[in-house]
Amino acid sequence: MWKNFIKFLVIFLIACGKTESSQQNTKNINEVNQNFVLLKGGTFQMGSPESEAWRGTDEVQHSVHVNDFYMSKYEVTQAEYQEITSQNPSNFSGKNLPVENVSWLDAVKYCNARSIKEGLEPVYIIKEDRVEWNQKANGYRLPTEAEWEYACRAGTTGPFNTQSSISPDEANYYGHYPYMIEENYFSQENLETKPGKYRETTVEVGSFSPNSFGLYDMHGNVAEWVWDYYGDYGNEAKDNPIGPSSGTLKVYRGGGWNDFAKNIRSAYRATLAQDKRIFNIGFRVVRNA
Repeated sequence: MWKNFIKFLVIFLIACGKTESSQQNTKNINEVNQNFVLLKGGTFQMGSPESEAWRGTDEVQHSVHVNDFYMSKYEVTQAEYQEITSQNPSNFSGKNLPVENVSWLDAVKYCNARSIKEGLEPVYIIKEDRVEWNQKANGYRLPTEAEWEYACRAGTTGPFNTQSSISPDEANYYGHYPYMIEENYFSQENLETKPGKYRETTVEVGSFSPNSFGLYDMHGNVAEWVWDYYGDYGNEAKDNPIGPSSGTLKVYRGGGWNDFAKNIRSAYRATLAQDKRIFNIGFRVVRNA
């Protein structure tokens, strides 16, 4: 009798342990799925075709493959940044506004701190101003430039992920200067999008419709830091590129609230030293899938 009771008790305790473990695993999965979008990897044309108006010479179009990854639906907010760092360096004030006035180094430090707080393995090894990336770690990180453009385009091939000309009702940018306005200052009949509202500030994340991947504000609001040092693309096809191994400038993408439409294009590239801060640059985070 006692043997049967003990056997039953052992089986019961094991079952409880498995259930608790299963619930914890489900909780972790749900947390990722709730706050992030799983982007299935694929191959796309990174850069812009020579026919794209206002393209830069550093936007050489080439084939790129990226693996699956999770990306935050939204730019990191001031509330999220302050919760982790106890600081809010932003020029504009609002808990649901994107954090800005953060350097690239600030962004990677945030990623590590958030990873530690949530029991994940930090991605970055920071040695003063030198940062190494442990690509096997499961914590938060910045997207690569290729991942960012893949996510922004969401399967599109034009200048924007909305249409050939994005309106101020679809993104927060310098709405007085829509795409192609430079050639149409005095006669605007040929413009797909007419001049519109210039808000002169950031807006709350998620204020506009998401792209077809479910990501908000990939164009405008604040520009977003990515992992890569700035460098030429080259013409050859690439598999999960991470940019040059060294450099003096880091890349940021997507343009901000005070950028003309031509500078919030999917392929547009901008650069800044990794320790510099500007009131129209923020970031969003990703995780390995």
